[in-house]
Amino acid sequence: MKEDELIKDIHVLMHPLRFRIVQLLAGGQMHINEISNALGEERRLISYHLLTLEEHGFLDSRYEISRLPRSKGKALRKYRITNKVEEVISEFKARFILTQPG
Repeated sequence: MKEDELIKDIHVLMHPLRFRIVQLLAGGQMHINEISNALGEERRLISYHLLTLEEHGFLDSRYEISRLPRSKGKALRKYRITNKVEEVISEFKARFILTQPG
């Protein structure tokens, strides 16, 4: 990965709310309402950041049929993190985080 691309990816990932979303989704896939409720943020704000993360390859999503009583039979979009999250963080650490001599 080119250095400029890596820096852009880190910039996208390290936005405080986007990073909280990624941390939350590290525990498993979730629907937008679950993410919004867990983080205490408005759904439209979460939606914007989910789109940004998905456009940059940090998340992917798919529709699943809900089995929950309130939404049974509805298609819900579930988000999950991709391998790119770990790849970008690992590469950033390898290139830019200096280790202490010792």
